[in-house]
Amino acid sequence: MQTISITQLAHVVGGADASDFGRCGPGSSMQFLGNYYTPECRAHDAAVRGNLASGDSQIMAHLKALPQFPAAVGSWFRARFGGG
Repeated sequence: MQTISITQLAHVVGGADASDFGRCGPGSSMQFLGNYYTPECRAHDAAVRGNLASGDSQIMAHLKALPQFPAAVGSWFRARFGGG
C-alpha cells in the first residue's frame, strides 16, 4: 500500500480540476485553446489519471498515455475548425 496526499487523491479521483476532465489542452491554463471537450480528450485524460492512480509519476503517466494523444489533438482540430 502506498500513502498519497489529499491533493494527489483529488487529482486521481477527479476532484481537482474536475471541470477540465475531457477538455482538450493542459487544463484551463491555456485559455487560447478554447473550451473544447471531446471523447478523445476524455480518453487521454482517463489514461493519464489511471496511470497516476496506479502510482506513476506525472511524467510517466503522460508518457504512458501518449498512444491516445494524437487522437486527442486531431479531435481538437476537428472541434476548433469544424472539420467534423
